[in-house]
Amino acid sequence: MVDLSCNDRKRLSEASLGKIVNDKVFRNIKILNVFTKQWILAHVYVYKKWISHVEYDVNKEILDCKQIINGDNLYLSPAFVDSHTHIESSLLTPLNYAKLVVPHGTLTVLEDAHEIANVCGEEGLKYMLESNGNIPMRQLLTIPSCVPSVPNLENSGATFDYSLYRTYLEKDYVVGLGEVMDYEGVLCSDERITKILDEAKNKKVYIQGHAPLLQGNRLSAYLCNGIKSDHEARGVQEVIEKYRQGMWIDIRDANTNHNMPKIIEALSEIGNYDRVAFSSDDRRCDVISRKGHIDGIIRHAHSCGMPLIEAYISATYRPCLEANIGNLGAIAPGYIADFNVLDDIENVHVKDVYFEGKCVVKNGDMISHYEDTREALNQTVNIPDLDETNFLVYSKGSKVTMNVIKFESFSSSITNLIQQTFPIKNEKVELSPKGKYMFVSVINRYNKGTHTLGVVENFGINHGAIASTVGHDAHNVTVVYDNPQNAIVALRQLKKQKGGFCAVESGCVIASMPLSIAGLMSNKNVADVVNEINNMNEANVKLGNIYIENPLSRITILSLLVCPYVKISDEGIVLTEEKKTIPLISEVI
Repeated sequence: MVDLSCNDRKRLSEASLGKIVNDKVFRNIKILNVFTKQWILAHVYVYKKWISHVEYDVNKEILDCKQIINGDNLYLSPAFVDSHTHIESSLLTPLNYAKLVVPHGTLTVLEDAHEIANVCGEEGLKYMLESNGNIPMRQLLTIPSCVPSVPNLENSGATFDYSLYRTYLEKDYVVGLGEVMDYEGVLCSDERITKILDEAKNKKVYIQGHAPLLQGNRLSAYLCNGIKSDHEARGVQEVIEKYRQGMWIDIRDANTNHNMPKIIEALSEIGNYDRVAFSSDDRRCDVISRKGHIDGIIRHAHSCGMPLIEAYISATYRPCLEANIGNLGAIAPGYIADFNVLDDIENVHVKDVYFEGKCVVKNGDMISHYEDTREALNQTVNIPDLDETNFLVYSKGSKVTMNVIKFESFSSSITNLIQQTFPIKNEKVELSPKGKYMFVSVINRYNKGTHTLGVVENFGINHGAIASTVGHDAHNVTVVYDNPQNAIVALRQLKKQKGGFCAVESGCVIASMPLSIAGLMSNKNVADVVNEINNMNEANVKLGNIYIENPLSRITILSLLVCPYVKISDEGIVLTEEKKTIPLISEVI
């Protein structure tokens, strides 16, 4: 649970009245008042971790303070809050993630740890929870609801029973239940997800949603289960309907999605932003380094037409309202003293950052040194020895019609099912034309022995192989390849480096990115990880993926079973709406 209220209200009240000395005051600074939607000149007093008083009559005599901070020509906003993210998807450890986002003004994130939980189970949750207290920010957990994301259609490294939530929803730094991705399970009253939702409702905690393209009666049925939000809304009418039905809209601005203009268009049509927050979701560290974090999302939203002050409030106070977090996200008496000092609000230029009343960033740089020496979760890639025959599709006859996974576009995560006929030579299926279609294989990495083959169109690369242990949400090994020789080289490289990404061309590894922590995160510093991502992106381009700004993410969504309409797991090709597998070969000719 999360309680940010003052533990010494008497002393805080005395500081408000000037009976005892305040620790600091920001004098003559323009503050963001999230209640009146104004920037107003004020003095802001801080006692220990909390705001004791906000004085709007700046001609009044300053109360006795240990430190006076001159706010002339500066602005003070509450520190930014990310309504939904997966720290693991940044590819950084929790500490290095903090080092990256804190200078951008983000001091609180709602971390859905379902990536690491699907790999490492409770040990993954403990790893993330133990990071708090040693870093200058709050990484609040929403306990993942989907471990695995869709039972019986994929095999992950753990299965969470409803009884686990009874314990974990009461732990420190836990704010609620993570995104309820198994929306089909909710709609058909699946016993497992129903019991998990019951535990969350009994604890009276926030329940986060995930409802791509749900509408009408299906959307209403989903909302009747106490789920509050959605970060999957894409189109204008979808956003309008969900907003009208009372959902919180968490505007996702991650790596490759380009839905911001349509979402802002919808909100402008509605004429209201009171139930809107911002989500970085799976934003990688290279994108954060280049575009910013929540500060960058404010800039993007404003450029798409969202009023600037509404964007600031959606980046601060509203995510706290949404998740029922008290005493956070506003500059008012009794609230936590998490602040950003800005010298340019239009460009969201964060100068200094204060966490619980203490300066942690000065002139854009962290002012203290933090270390995390934990060596953990680095033996998670356990795959069988496979040979080239495991990566070929065999069939009799002269031709074969196969079920193909076709990406809607090069920038979309939505995939559709098509049927395509391919020639057979020496009882082996050949993909033709080469480059348009690629083989894909998903291999279980948790000693389950399951392994699936498929074919994908519009993936991006047209030769070679890309392989990854990052594959939402079970994070099995995914390999996209043109021939089995390249696939085997890629698989061996992943085993050698204990997970991550690699690219292969003509039997040679041309780029690799080790992610030894759970096969998801690197313990290297931000600059080194960004350099490795750039190398992998360049390798993707070399292999033919010239279409996507961030091609590294492409392979990670092929196995995302909670995204429409057809994906692939270690159990087979999955129709995600019908929740069933289908064979690769539909007809032999």
